[in-house]
Amino acid sequence: MGRCGRAAPSRRSSLGAFVLLLLVMLSLAALIPTAQATKAKAKLVPKFYKSSCPRAEVIISSVVNTAFNREAGNAPAILRMFFHDCFIHGCDASVLIDGPGSEKNATENEGLHGWEIIDDAKAAVEKQCPGVVSCADILAMAAQLSVKKLSAGRIKYKLRLGRRDGLVSSAADVPASIPKETASVAELKSIFKANGLSTKDMVALSGAHSVGVAGCDKIQDRLTATPPDATLDATYAAVLKKQCPNATELRHRCHWEWECAEMANSELNLDLTTPNLLDEVYYKNLQANKGLLTSDQNLQTDPQTRRMVASNTKFRKFRQVTELREGDGEDGQQRPPHGQPGRDPCELPQLQLGSEVFYESSYVLFHIT
Repeated sequence: MGRCGRAAPSRRSSLGAFVLLLLVMLSLAALIPTAQATKAKAKLVPKFYKSSCPRAEVIISSVVNTAFNREAGNAPAILRMFFHDCFIHGCDASVLIDGPGSEKNATENEGLHGWEIIDDAKAAVEKQCPGVVSCADILAMAAQLSVKKLSAGRIKYKLRLGRRDGLVSSAADVPASIPKETASVAELKSIFKANGLSTKDMVALSGAHSVGVAGCDKIQDRLTATPPDATLDATYAAVLKKQCPNATELRHRCHWEWECAEMANSELNLDLTTPNLLDEVYYKNLQANKGLLTSDQNLQTDPQTRRMVASNTKFRKFRQVTELREGDGEDGQQRPPHGQPGRDPCELPQLQLGSEVFYESSYVLFHIT
């Protein structure tokens, strides 16, 4: 999800570790988004919009599934977007906010796309129920649909709704929260622990790299290492080197600047075996030293995570993952007062003026000090 993996332009057995993975994602999605001054708690519920907007889920599903069917890369794009949103102070759709210095502009969020899917879903549901459905809930629903699509319907989970939209989005908050493609196991553990997730959760969530792609620039260090990277299967390395020529090879293989740039930025499947399916084969690839990113393959080098990788290759039983504590994801967030409509549009421009933050929309101007 993180670690610079990208949603694939096109992607693809059994439930395995992804039952666990998705329950963890559900836990992230269930963060209680009620950071009011009183810290009052508001429970998320499955049928939150039953009275206020009964067709909300039908409308949103129609828009999102149409987008998934139109472009295969849209489903993994939404799943990655959801992960990047949840890991920055909770699942509040703050990753969607536009403006100088917002999360969108962080280096770690380069390559995120699919914004228009959430915008289209928001616009469609606004026509039916103005000011009712939050962008955070729309993104969570879209991620749920993504999981169903990427698992070919094998993985489904109930989603609780009622999140409020975050109003503060800062690129400065991103680097420490999104794992890099070169992260060590110790670094990965630290980042996930900061989000209330265990090492077991971390290994499960890493399985989201069963879908999506990464650019050649993310693995050149592995391909040019001296001595050769011992954690990279030699046959697999040879294949990758053909797809990702180094600077010297590029000069011999391309004739135009644009051609060289295209070769240098080639995209590779994160999972070389079943790249279009959310499944446990990702873990089997790690056991064979065929993990694309260093951070992924590192899971096989640590004794603790190596055992978890092995377990996830044959995991068949549904497990319940303890949900994150109520209140996790609240600290550092600013949210609308109780009863305030969610952001509309979801990319609500952010203007930073000194220590004050203004959010503009066609309906309302929020002023937070």
